[in-house]
Amino acid sequence: MEMSDKMMDVLIKVQQSVLELRDDVNVIKTDVADLKKRVIKIEERVCNIEERATNIEENMVRKNDLKYYEFKIAEHDREIFQLKQN
Repeated sequence: MEMSDKMMDVLIKVQQSVLELRDDVNVIKTDVADLKKRVIKIEERVCNIEERATNIEENMVRKNDLKYYEFKIAEHDREIFQLKQN
C-alpha cells in the first residue's frame, strides 16, 4: 500500500469520526433543548407552589392567634356570667 493510500484511509477514518461526532452533538443539542423545556416547566411549578405556600402562610391561624381568641372567649364568658349573677 502506498503512502497516499494510507493517508486516504486515515482521512476517511477522520471524516467518519467527524460525522459521528456531529451526529452526537446534534443528539446532545436536542437533549439539552428538551431538558431546558422541562426545567422551565419545573420552575413554573415551583413558583406556583411558592405562591400557594406564601398565601397559606399569610392566611393561616397561628398559636398566638388561638391563644388570643381563647382568652377573649373566656373573658366574655366571665362577663356573661357576672351579668347573669346580677
